Amino acid sequence: MTSEPKSTAYRWYVVILLLLVFILSYFDRFILSLVVGPIKESLGLTDFQIGLLLGPAFSLFNVAVTVPLGVMADKTSRKWMLILGIFIWCTMTTMSGFAMSFLPLLLLRLGLGIGEAVVSPCSVSIISDYFKREGRARAISLYMAGPYLGAGLAFLVGGMLVAALHDVGHVTILGREFAPWQMTFLLVGVPGFIFGLLMLTVKEPKKRDTISANEEEAAKMSAVRYMLDRWKGFGVLIVGGTCNFAMSTLTVWNVPLFERVWGWDVATIGAVTGLFYFTAGPLGTALALWAGKFLGKNADLVGMRTLMLGLCITVPMSALYPILPTPELAIVAMFLAFIGKSAATAGGPAALQMITPGEMRSRSVAIFNAIITLVGPLIGPPLIGAATDWSGNPASIGVVLCGFVLLVGIPSILTVFLGFHHYRKLAEEMAASTRAEPEDTIDPTQTPGAAPTLA
Repeated sequence: MTSEPKSTAYRWYVVILLLLVFILSYFDRFILSLVVGPIKESLGLTDFQIGLLLGPAFSLFNVAVTVPLGVMADKTSRKWMLILGIFIWCTMTTMSGFAMSFLPLLLLRLGLGIGEAVVSPCSVSIISDYFKREGRARAISLYMAGPYLGAGLAFLVGGMLVAALHDVGHVTILGREFAPWQMTFLLVGVPGFIFGLLMLTVKEPKKRDTISANEEEAAKMSAVRYMLDRWKGFGVLIVGGTCNFAMSTLTVWNVPLFERVWGWDVATIGAVTGLFYFTAGPLGTALALWAGKFLGKNADLVGMRTLMLGLCITVPMSALYPILPTPELAIVAMFLAFIGKSAATAGGPAALQMITPGEMRSRSVAIFNAIITLVGPLIGPPLIGAATDWSGNPASIGVVLCGFVLLVGIPSILTVFLGFHHYRKLAEEMAASTRAEPEDTIDPTQTPGAAPTLA
């Protein structure tokens, strides 16, 4: 048995490592969108098939397996589930470079969804158990910079990689010729295995904030039933998280908005969007970390207040930028909207951990993610597209986007603010009912490289 480190530096090392894994997962997820043209030409695919690869092939299957994998994560070693997930998705990304037709590529995207489904539930749960309640929101807020940094790197660094490989042309490796788009998948997928090995240095932490008397009782607890019995507190949080995710889906309409209204070209819009992910995202994370220090002295409410602060920024800015008279003003407002979305994205999972028992943290994150991922896109892109078609004027997309934001954002903000007392009550009950904090958050039965111990 090894000596178990309790240092602050080690805990933040774990947070940074999990953040890098999160960034990589989003990089791998978004890289396909940068090689759509070459794949379509090389494999002779239709736009419908490309649409399946970009959307349902990953997202729907990812959502379908998230909750079952979250249940498993609460009952076994989260570290080992993460390692397995990393190796699965990196294998799927790498093997995409060998695909020669649509069906194998579709199946590999499904596998990517399985591998990445464990990342957020397991990571947020691990981080929550490494930090006491007063420091948890800041750690989770930093971790939640992952989606923005990953997407930004995919657009910026990934774009440069794709361009460089295009200039190089076809490459022959061990007698097999690979097209530039295939080399993209190979080069993006392989580095992830290094992170899988680095995860061996993470020790499985003991569960904090547990309410069950023993492991047998914990295994019988239903996260769905627990959340339904406290639907008012959880509901307020889910409404806020769903609203923020719906605002995030507006990004998919940036290209037609700037094309139709201001005449920008696709390359310029893509560069600006990627730059925003890479800059405004971390600024939103910094805002969330600042909020952790200054938004009240009650650490249990910091995450929820950060979500509320983020919504108060992103909703008005998201409603404003599509209808501004010049693209320069629109860019400024959109930048502020990105900052608000990033802060709210950090606040949601942090708030969730303050009202969820340690026995079901992975499941609660999985359920939360599944709801906002399904409902947010469901009420966003289809409604906006239908309303634009109904108007009969493609250039009316700016007004439609503004109307959508007001229609969804105002009721959501009112619900969150008026229902905040339900969340606060639930957080107070959780703080009062949880068992005493363990002296050491590291599970002494788990040493680096050890096999998982089932709960």
